[in-house]
Amino acid sequence: MSSKLNNTIKGFIVLFFSIFALPANALLLSVTQAVPSSMGTDAEIILAPAHVLDDTVTNTSMQAFDEAQHVTTSIDYLMDDGAILSAGSEVNSHMIFLNSSGNSLLGHFGVEWTFDGVILGVMSDQGGTMEAASSAELGNPFTNYTIPFVGSGPAAPFNARGMESQVGGNGTNDGYTILDPYTLQVGMYVSEPGDWIRVITASQVPAPGGLALLAIGLFGLIAGRRKTAQDNYS
Repeated sequence: MSSKLNNTIKGFIVLFFSIFALPANALLLSVTQAVPSSMGTDAEIILAPAHVLDDTVTNTSMQAFDEAQHVTTSIDYLMDDGAILSAGSEVNSHMIFLNSSGNSLLGHFGVEWTFDGVILGVMSDQGGTMEAASSAELGNPFTNYTIPFVGSGPAAPFNARGMESQVGGNGTNDGYTILDPYTLQVGMYVSEPGDWIRVITASQVPAPGGLALLAIGLFGLIAGRRKTAQDNYS
């Protein structure tokens, strides 16, 4: 086998492991809505803000961002309805929030968030205690969750940081529904403070189809190189 063929094979092996040895992100993929918010604006996926203390980031429609990725949890975490996210779980974290400026009433309902990882649970208790307990490990590493500063509101937990109800979400009620393993429908109604909830999804592994396609491509290239080398030799 020629050195050129050897180098080609080595290159594909490096590419194979660089793509498939690392887990793929379980990110927010898309958002759709039944209607705009009560202020007439659309839900959106944003980059993680610098701070998520009350009053530091406001919006006129529901927004969400990705938090920690590929975390192996070091302790158990409590989620809604008493569910436990066990230590040793490989997860990704995401935050959804609605936080009006001042005491303005703001509602947004029927917003559907789709992830590319299976939804394992939600942390949305009224005081934000579940969020606060997990932010050190599951929060975005570039976002401040805990250190208040001049002009900011308090860090979680505090009264009404999360949802007043976890069921449904319409009219003037907070709540959410897991529509399918990848989609969460959320409704929020806020004045002061806003609502902040954390969604936990499973870290993903490479799709078997992707592995198969890359393997077929690799062996096809090797076979083609061998045939070319034989033809040149003959």
